[in-house]
Amino acid sequence: RRANSPAHGHMDPDEQFDANDEDVLSSSYQGGENGSGRTARQPHVIQLPLTRVKNIIKSDPDMGLAGQEAVLLIAKATELFIGYVARQSHVHTVQAKRKTVQRRDLDACIPIHDELTFLDGALE
Repeated sequence: RRANSPAHGHMDPDEQFDANDEDVLSSSYQGGENGSGRTARQPHVIQLPLTRVKNIIKSDPDMGLAGQEAVLLIAKATELFIGYVARQSHVHTVQAKRKTVQRRDLDACIPIHDELTFLDGALE
């Protein structure tokens, strides 16, 4: 849970990505000197399986080779996007006085949020 999240776990419906998201993204792939002059990689803060993300990238004929850093950035951006869509769907669920997020909550979010309009019709 984020440090700036309310204790009850609900997110502000108008919350946009904040500085904490940027910190998570930059810490997802940081290197540091390990005394030998070499760069030591720190553990990733990414939940999606990177091999699967890389396979999805390779399946796109318009996409060339993707380096490990690109795969990490795409995976992290995907996680942030999924989190945003989930929060917006949850807000709609709470407003409808229900406890379970359903497909109709996601469908209701798409026309309300301009940044999600590209999903219109893509989920059918």
